[in-house]
Amino acid sequence: MANNRLMLQSKCNLFCCLAVLALLVALGGCGWLDEDKYVAYSVGEPGSRDIAVARAEGTFREVQIDHQADDYAPVWSPSHDRIAYLSDRDGNAEVYISSADGSSAMRITNTGVDESQITWAPEGDRIAFMSPDSDGRPRVFWIWLKDLFLNQLVFESHSEIDPAWSPQGKWIAFAALNDQGISEGIFLRNPDGVNRLQLSLDPDRNPVWSPDGKKLAFVSTRDGDQEIYVLRVSEQGPEGQAIRVTRDPASDFAPDWSPDGKRIAFISERAGSRDIFTVSDNGEDLQALTRSPEIEEEEIVWGPDGRIIFLSKPGGKAKLFVTDLDGNQNPVSAGDVSATQPDW
Repeated sequence: MANNRLMLQSKCNLFCCLAVLALLVALGGCGWLDEDKYVAYSVGEPGSRDIAVARAEGTFREVQIDHQADDYAPVWSPSHDRIAYLSDRDGNAEVYISSADGSSAMRITNTGVDESQITWAPEGDRIAFMSPDSDGRPRVFWIWLKDLFLNQLVFESHSEIDPAWSPQGKWIAFAALNDQGISEGIFLRNPDGVNRLQLSLDPDRNPVWSPDGKKLAFVSTRDGDQEIYVLRVSEQGPEGQAIRVTRDPASDFAPDWSPDGKRIAFISERAGSRDIFTVSDNGEDLQALTRSPEIEEEEIVWGPDGRIIFLSKPGGKAKLFVTDLDGNQNPVSAGDVSATQPDW
């Protein structure tokens, strides 16, 4: 199936190259959102979602990608002038990119199966994503935007999930799964070379790079329940042992780094519901940002100005809010339409 997918993708490459060049030129001219003050997110219900952008203060909200299809899971490019997202407008969930204002949209994958978990290379010239094989097992692929050439990341593992491109662009971190779908550890792969490094041997998932690319936070059940760990990483592999930064019988998950790399935000069920906490990268100074016994918080993203955007469901409807580290909250989305999957 992997070879068939690569062949299917290659069939459109010759016809798409000129279109890609024209698209990249067009995308480079969209400057009104070329800054990191805007949040992209999905609006609407699954099956008919669109993509909107808003300032974190909620002073500007506008749907940018509006199509008679399900467009969702937006991810900003590193330069903040393009959005990669998923759309089923051609029958299944493929990866698309468009300018920040929603113009010049173009499909960049043509696999015939559902893609997910988009991650940009820091140079903005490549995108990695997850795609199932013929047995339904997730695999990681990456694609050059200059020619839409599709590459499979690794061939040794049974399957892979949670791709994360390093801030310097050399590595893609991922979790490798066995035939039972259980993680066999966190790995690094150099898509430009042949290096493949194993960082852990435990059931670890969801690797997230620190802003300086020297550490990985991840979720592990190695001690019986979901906890968050931090591992220092070098060009040669792991440096020392992973540090456990959360300690609670309840589940802790979904880590995200602060812009200065000193703290980690995460979701915890320790208070009886899903709330947002932060902790230093050595496990000290735990702080609660939300305490909502009857409301679940999800999908946290630490923004460049030090605030955190998150999803909450007051009244049962998914809304986006932003909070500072003192717990002061403001709404980002508005109206009765569901707002999910933020990226800042």
